[in-house]
Amino acid sequence: MRYYFDIFDGDHWARDDIGVDCAHDRGARYQAVLALTELARELLPFDGPEKELTVRVRLNDAVAFSVRLTFDTSFGPALTDSSVIERSDPRH
Repeated sequence: MRYYFDIFDGDHWARDDIGVDCAHDRGARYQAVLALTELARELLPFDGPEKELTVRVRLNDAVAFSVRLTFDTSFGPALTDSSVIERSDPRH
């Protein structure tokens, strides 16, 4: 079966018109998770606001399922207190 992987980068959808042949939904899910981890490497902020990435998997025009990753940085002592950073750093 031919699956299509549309990508939402938090702002815009990019429609996949090429697709990938997979034997079943499990194989398509693996491909979607793999694509999502590659996107995360490129698009997740090192600091700053939250970011949501989604891969929507389609069979022709019917949505089969979606895989979503939400990234959020919560501020706390580890990000603002240098003594916490120094204690947690294995080089110290």
